[in-house]
Amino acid sequence: MLSQLQIENIAVIQKACISFENGFNVFTGETGAGKSILIGAIGAVLGARTSKELIRTGESKASVSALFTGISENVCRKLADIGVDAADGELILERDITSDSTVCKINGKLSTVAMLKSIGNLLIHTHGQQDSQLLANPEMHLSFTDSFGGLAPMIENYRKSYDYFCDIRRKLSSLEIDEAAKARKIDLLSYQINEINAANLSDGEEEELLNRRKMMRNSEKLTELLHNCRICLNGYDGQEGALSLIDSAADSLNQAGRYIDELSRDAETVSGFGYELEDISQRIREHLDMLDFDPRELDEIEDRLDLINKLKKKYGSSIAEILEFAENAEAELEEIEFSDKRAEELRAELYIAKNNAVALASDLTKARKSAAAELIEQVKQELRDLDMPAVEMDIEFRNKPLSENGADEAEFLLSVNPGEALKPLSKIASGGEMSRIMLGIKNVLSGKEDIATLIFDEIDTGISGRAAHKVGAKLKSAANGRQVICVTHLAQVAAFGKHHLLIEKNVVNDRTFTEIKSLDSAGRIRELARIMNGENITDLALKNAGELLESCS
Repeated sequence: MLSQLQIENIAVIQKACISFENGFNVFTGETGAGKSILIGAIGAVLGARTSKELIRTGESKASVSALFTGISENVCRKLADIGVDAADGELILERDITSDSTVCKINGKLSTVAMLKSIGNLLIHTHGQQDSQLLANPEMHLSFTDSFGGLAPMIENYRKSYDYFCDIRRKLSSLEIDEAAKARKIDLLSYQINEINAANLSDGEEEELLNRRKMMRNSEKLTELLHNCRICLNGYDGQEGALSLIDSAADSLNQAGRYIDELSRDAETVSGFGYELEDISQRIREHLDMLDFDPRELDEIEDRLDLINKLKKKYGSSIAEILEFAENAEAELEEIEFSDKRAEELRAELYIAKNNAVALASDLTKARKSAAAELIEQVKQELRDLDMPAVEMDIEFRNKPLSENGADEAEFLLSVNPGEALKPLSKIASGGEMSRIMLGIKNVLSGKEDIATLIFDEIDTGISGRAAHKVGAKLKSAANGRQVICVTHLAQVAAFGKHHLLIEKNVVNDRTFTEIKSLDSAGRIRELARIMNGENITDLALKNAGELLESCS
């Protein structure tokens, strides 16, 4: 469960350290005090998308950290998968937000937002007003059924079959072109392949040609430089060169070595320099020979480079890419030339693939209808507990063409008054009824999920009176054996809380500050009286609040 939450510089919350307990925790406070910001901070540390706008005005960084205790084996396994140790069943998630970056940590180890989110999904489920609005979308009705029935493995298995079917269908479609288009494509590919093959290109050829051209264009300067180097090494017109002088030096050192031993080693070293210079002189002579070329060779190089550049403009930025283009074109041409045979093979594969997908979709439909029947019965019971005693509910299945989610469309049907026909939920349910239906669905689904903490953010919107009392009782019941955190504006709901936290907003020196504090019994009575009567808290209001709190305990 979520044991502690620390917030710094998130919007109007400068600094807060909030302790949570097991069971039913409620948050109340004036509109705009920061309840939504609190839920947003929890979402941020669980990997939700954030914005630099969250950072408190005047500050450079915002941070949120959450301590979880008694984490489940499922969470421990997930942590192990990403290389994080969960010592003593405790887990700390952290997130720092700046104007241009976000830093996430799991038990002190740097992580990504995606890793934070994958862990957060196993720790907390948050249900807000927008979830009730989702009920207006029939696509969500099918997802509720799938979640309740634990059908994820069946759906994954079906999708693999469906994806294979779609892949075969795409391949077949690409082959089934008209004969005129096929002939045009064959002509084009043949021309491209022949043009590239006729050039007889080789990888690395362009670089060699460019180097040879550069050398030839600068042959006069190169000849002068290399001749000068040869003169320095070999001598000229009776003058000794470096090689002759080094030989003389080595001979002198060798003779001196008869008297000083170490000079013999120096003589060997100097002789070695002479051998290396002889090799260099030989290479220089070879380069000079290369500079003696036929001018027509330069023209041939220019023509060859022009051809390569023309092909590069058509088929790729390098010879390697041109050759790859030709290889792909040959493969495509071969496929087209044998397309009739391949199309026949693909049609046979498509027939089998479609039958497999249809069979798996049919199995999925049966499993969904079975799960839907049980889901509806359990949700109806939840709704009767939530002051909808005459509610009738069903789910209508309709066939549709194969898709990634199967061959089903589903929509909840509802009747809230005796004698009324079942009609689409999205068309007849009021806002308060939507909230209670969503709460009922979430309660049913929570029994199927290994989630220790549920957060309800003003899910009681549109509800009042006796229905609000029933919602509070239901949330308290949902907190048996798990942690429930609820943000509410209703005294009837807040009175059922085991732990009551108040969010207050104050202005000090023209700056807004939000404070979060745990209420004792007297504080709870006063807060309940404020919710019911506004700021005019009379003795009678306090008495009524006390009676409400006692009746819900």
